[in-house]
Amino acid sequence: MEIENKLSDMEISLILATHIRNPCSVVVGGKIHNIRDFYLRLARETAPQLKDSYAINFLKSVIVQYE
Repeated sequence: MEIENKLSDMEISLILATHIRNPCSVVVGGKIHNIRDFYLRLARETAPQLKDSYAINFLKSVIVQYE
């Protein structure tokens, strides 16, 4: 049985924005590293695929804020 999980464009934007604003981090060699750049790249790739203009504008505003 396959369960299909469909998220709305706004849900996708909110998930990405959450990870951009509060990325996972780890301490390596006494320095804190996070994966914000990964989520920014993913958001840039995802935004053109979205259809909801509010979700697109929201996601783009978060990208600009954290670039």
